[in-house]
Amino acid sequence: MARKSTKRIKRKRMRRIFLVTLICLAVNSYVIYSVGSILNNVYDMQKQTKQLNKKLEELKEEEDILKSEVKKLKDPVYVAKYAREKFFYSGDNEYIIRMK
Repeated sequence: MARKSTKRIKRKRMRRIFLVTLICLAVNSYVIYSVGSILNNVYDMQKQTKQLNKKLEELKEEEDILKSEVKKLKDPVYVAKYAREKFFYSGDNEYIIRMK
């Protein structure tokens, strides 16, 4: 009779150990998955931040170019020269000769 009770106790103990181990594995798997998901999101956001910073620099350069163009267009001499070159306008007693 003593052997049967010790076997039962060992079986119960083994079942408990197995269940606790199974629960620990499940919890660890969930934590690892969550951390991996968060790290993936962080990586994607860093990549997006780099792209947006690059685009910001390009837009700042374009803004500087446009500001200088606006400043030039306020000068009537530059506007006249620009109109002659771009739209082939001529002044009084001027002829336009197009050369290729």
